[in-house]
Amino acid sequence: MKKKLLMFTLLAGIFSASVLNANAEISQKALQSFHSVFGDANHVKWVEYKDNYFVSFMQNDILVKATYDKEGNLLSSMRYYKQQHLPLNILCKVKKDYPSKNIDIVTEVSNLEGTVFFIQLKDNKGWTILKSDQSGNMEVTDKFNKPE
Repeated sequence: MKKKLLMFTLLAGIFSASVLNANAEISQKALQSFHSVFGDANHVKWVEYKDNYFVSFMQNDILVKATYDKEGNLLSSMRYYKQQHLPLNILCKVKKDYPSKNIDIVTEVSNLEGTVFFIQLKDNKGWTILKSDQSGNMEVTDKFNKPE
């Protein structure tokens, strides 16, 4: 048991060192771009890839994951949040069209093409996933039933 604990601790240390090392390698352009937009972010974790950087962090109780290129340009982002952060036009439409379902979680995906929202609805029968654009045009993308 002690050997397993020691091995786990050693691997965790190596992983932590690699994450810390990744932080040291982030370009000044990417860091400046990040801090200019997300200055109040916390729990920030960077990972460097061959052509870009991936950063995850918390901002105003919202989990955010973003990708930057080496020049500091934001390529894409994903935000995970509850219904209170949905644009009002979308929230109202969901509540009107699905009155018996509760919004469980929202995944907002933004990239160079625009922003879409994946809205997970929940009721006693299961889950429904909606995809909405910024105008509130929606479609059901998935349905999952609870096991009986």
